[in-house]
Amino acid sequence: MKLTKEEQHKQCMKEIRATLIIVVICCIWHVGSAFLLNGTGLYFIGMPAWFSVSTLGTIVLALAGVAFLLKKVFINFEYDAEEETNEQ
Repeated sequence: MKLTKEEQHKQCMKEIRATLIIVVICCIWHVGSAFLLNGTGLYFIGMPAWFSVSTLGTIVLALAGVAFLLKKVFINFEYDAEEETNEQ
């Protein structure tokens, strides 16, 4: 895809913001579920529920987030293509 430098910069910033949002969601889930389930005495897959839900949930959220980012946010473009032609 051919984009101007300004469009490339806007797309990069959009991708960065979306990725950071996914990271924050994963962190909130990981820490939040661990704190909420700690001390309940529940067990899941032979481990304390806070650990299982926190860790496995974060993995699932991260994979879903990456799939969303790849389908809806990221686009394929050459960021250095213009600079390479100017150098030669």
